Amino acid sequence: MIRTKPVVLSLVVAVLAASVMAACQKTPDPPSTITLPPPGLGDRVRVLSADAMVIDGNHVRLANAYAPQGVPDARCWAEATAAQTTRAWVRAKMKDAREITVEPATGFDEFHRQLSIVTVDGVDLGQEMYANGLAARRSEGLNGRFAWCDPISGKAPGAPAVNSLLN
Repeated sequence: MIRTKPVVLSLVVAVLAASVMAACQKTPDPPSTITLPPPGLGDRVRVLSADAMVIDGNHVRLANAYAPQGVPDARCWAEATAAQTTRAWVRAKMKDAREITVEPATGFDEFHRQLSIVTVDGVDLGQEMYANGLAARRSEGLNGRFAWCDPISGKAPGAPAVNSLLN
């Protein structure tokens, strides 16, 4: 027969009693309200580049703005860098947006994407990009391309606003 000390035996009994009592406790009720994430566009919009996206499964390109192109389509490192900044700006806009509308314009781009006016929360996305110097106006030549790598001139047709300390 094994002899145990009364202290050890009482400690074992106390731990056993505590675990039985913990197992018998009522589980807390779930919260009465469920917090949902704020409404957004979720997976309705996939931004390919700042001026090209897939909206509700349809490939569209902005009809009223031409954003700098990223790698491999950029013609210089400055255009590629500007493309990253502009695409991040558009993605942030889409992430916080609650409503988007697409109004098809006339024509398609070189990848057969419908040229469209895209409105995000009541604001024309292409116009806002142009007003913030993130995109140029689409030109008639070069499939709408703007020469992002040429010397900057605010007087060039379709040029975006250029902000600098010199203005």
